Amino acid sequence: MKFTHPTTLVLVAATAALAVGFSRTPLWDEDEPRFAAIARAMVESGDWVVPIYNDALAVDKPVLMHWCMAAAMTVCGPNEFAARLPSAVAVLLTALALLRAGRRWFDVETGMVAALAYVGCLLVGIEAHAATPDAILVALTAWATVLAAEPFLPDRRGGTAPPADGPLPLLSVPRAAAIGGLAGLAVVCKGPIGFVGPAAVIVPWVGWLALERRLATGTRRLPAVLPAAFAALRAIRPLTILGATLAVAAPWYVAVSLRTDGAWTAGFFFVHNVGRFLSPMEKHGGSVLFHPLTMLVGFYPWSCFLPLAIAVAGWRLWRRTAPLAVHATLGLLIVWLAVWVGGFSAAATKLPNYILPAYPAAALLVAALGVEAARHAAAARWPHGWWLASGLGWLAFGGAATAVTVLVATRHGIPDAEPAALVGLVPVGGAIACGWLARRHPQAAVAALVLTGLIYTALAVGPAGSRLAGANTLPALVQEMQARHDGNARLGTYLLASPNVVFYSNGHVRQFIMEHDTDAATFLQTGADAILLLPEDRYDEIAAALPAGWGVLGRTRPIFRKRDVLAIGALPTAEPASHRTAAAPEVTR
Repeated sequence: MKFTHPTTLVLVAATAALAVGFSRTPLWDEDEPRFAAIARAMVESGDWVVPIYNDALAVDKPVLMHWCMAAAMTVCGPNEFAARLPSAVAVLLTALALLRAGRRWFDVETGMVAALAYVGCLLVGIEAHAATPDAILVALTAWATVLAAEPFLPDRRGGTAPPADGPLPLLSVPRAAAIGGLAGLAVVCKGPIGFVGPAAVIVPWVGWLALERRLATGTRRLPAVLPAAFAALRAIRPLTILGATLAVAAPWYVAVSLRTDGAWTAGFFFVHNVGRFLSPMEKHGGSVLFHPLTMLVGFYPWSCFLPLAIAVAGWRLWRRTAPLAVHATLGLLIVWLAVWVGGFSAAATKLPNYILPAYPAAALLVAALGVEAARHAAAARWPHGWWLASGLGWLAFGGAATAVTVLVATRHGIPDAEPAALVGLVPVGGAIACGWLARRHPQAAVAALVLTGLIYTALAVGPAGSRLAGANTLPALVQEMQARHDGNARLGTYLLASPNVVFYSNGHVRQFIMEHDTDAATFLQTGADAILLLPEDRYDEIAAALPAGWGVLGRTRPIFRKRDVLAIGALPTAEPASHRTAAAPEVTR
C-alpha cells in the first residue's frame, strides 16, 4: 500500500483524535492544578526561574513543563486549554518520531501504524490532555533514542546500511550534540531520568551490537566483552552528549540553586528522586508486577497484542531467525521496553505514568510485527492464528470492562455518567470488524485496529471524559465564591489541601492545616471579602467564633469525598448563620 503524504496523514489523524477530547474541563486534583498554578505564577510575577506554588517554593518538578504552560498562558490566557496544550503538542512530536523510526527501520506503513498506535492508546490519550510533564518527557527521550540509534541501523528508504563487520560507525558531532541537547531539555523537564533513561537504553544496546560483531569474527565471548564495551562508548561520543546535556540543563539548575540558597536542589534531588526510589511516597507503592500489569491497561487497545509481539521478538532474537537488520532493531525495542519498565519496577514509588517513555517502543514493536503478520496472511495465512484470535477476544473484553467500570464509578462518586459507558461499544465493534476483515483483507484489519484505538481513546478522554469531569465540582465552588467579589475574594482553607482551590482562586490561598487552629476563624474576621473552605465535619470548630451575619455561602461534594466542602463567609443578609447553614445552596454537580 502506497502513501504519498504519510506525515500529513499522521498529523491530521492524530490532531483530529486529540481535538475531540480537548474541551475545557476543570483541572483534576492533585497534579494538574498544582502545575498550572506554578505556571500562572510565572506569568503574573515575571519570574521564570524559581517555581512558586501558593507563595511557597515548589520543589517537586523542574521547570520546563512550567515554561511550556506559561508560554501557552501568555498567548491563550491562564486557563485549562493553555495548561494542557503543551502535552498535546508533545504527543504529536512523539508520533512524528515514531513515523520517522518506522519508515527508516521498517517501512512507511509500519511507521504510520506505530505513530497512530501510540496516539490511540488509553494512557497516552489521557496524558495528552493533562497538565503534567510526562508527555513532554516522552517526546524528548523518544527523539533522543531514535536519533542515537539511527546511525547503527539500516535506512530502508534508501537501502543504506552501516557495514555489518568492522568497527561500529561513529555518531557525528552535530548529531551527538543534538542528542545531548534533547537529553538536557528532558533533565530540565523531569530531572536526571531525562538523561539516564535514554543512556540506559542506547549504551547497552550499542554494546550488544559491538559484541555481536566481534563474535561474528570468531572472537570468544568473554575476551570480547571488554573491547565491545569500549567500542560502544567510543561510537556514541559520550563526552559530546554529556557536554551538550550540561550546557542545556546546568544554567537553570545553577540559577535556581543560587536563587534559593540550595533549597530547591536539596528538596528535589533528595526528596523527589532518592526518596521516591527508596520508599513509597503519597501511598503510591506496589509490587514488581505493578508496571507490567498497568501497562496492559494504559497501552489498551494495543496491549491486547503486546505480549505476543514481545514473545515473537524475543524468540527471534534468541533463535537468530530474523535478518541482521531486523535483529538489531528488535533488540533495540526490547531493550527500550526492558529499561523503562524494569527500572521503574525496581523503584519503591510506582505510578502508571512513570513508564510512559516505554510506550513508543511498544508501539513500534506491535506495529512492526502486526504489519508483517498482515502481509504474511495476505500471501498465505495469519501466523500465530490462535494468539491473534485471543487478542481480538481481549479487545472486546476491554470494551465490556470499560462499560462496567464507568457504571460502577457512577455509584461511587461520579453521578449521571452512565452514557459514558457507551464508549465501551467501540472496542467490541472494532474486534468484530477486525475479525471479519482478517479473513478477507488482512491489511485492512490492521487499519481497523488503528481506527478503533483512535476512536476509543478520543471518546474516552473527550465526551466520556467531559461527562466524568462533571463530578469534579470543587473548581466551580471556588469560581462561584470569587464571582461574589468580582474575582477579588481572599480564600483560605481549613484542613483542606487542594491545588484546585489555589489555581481557581488566582494562586493566593491562606492554608490552615492544624486542627482547632483559631487563626482560621480570625482570618474570616479580617474583612467581608474573606472566604474559608473546610470539610463539613469541621464546621462546628469554626462556627462558634463566627460573628453575626456570617455562615455557609455554598457547598459541594468533590469527587470521591465522603463529605461536602463548605464555603463560609459574610452572608448577603443579616440573617443568623445558624439559620442559613441548613439551607445553604449547592453547587451544580
